[in-house]
Amino acid sequence: MNTSTHKAIKHRKRDTVHNPNSVEGLRGHPIGERVLARQAELEDEMMKTEEGSAEYIAIDTALATLEQFLSADLDHLSQATAHDLNNWLERNKYLGMSAATRARRAH
Repeated sequence: MNTSTHKAIKHRKRDTVHNPNSVEGLRGHPIGERVLARQAELEDEMMKTEEGSAEYIAIDTALATLEQFLSADLDHLSQATAHDLNNWLERNKYLGMSAATRARRAH
């Protein structure tokens, strides 16, 4: 007789949206490389977005915020700058991914 109080947990696939982008794809790479890749993605997305739209303005603001860090030597960052860049990446992880893009990538 099994007296264990633990029940077997059935694993089921969740219906989550996974949006691969440079932030996810380059995890573990140097922060400078990750930032430059995300910058390029956002610049490309900005070209496809209607000027003046909320998404365009959000991307433009994110890129303007990044400019202050790009004068730093991305190969030799201070701990504070690396922390700020990592926060920037996390804050802008899904920026530029419209609902249609997210739905398309889920399938």
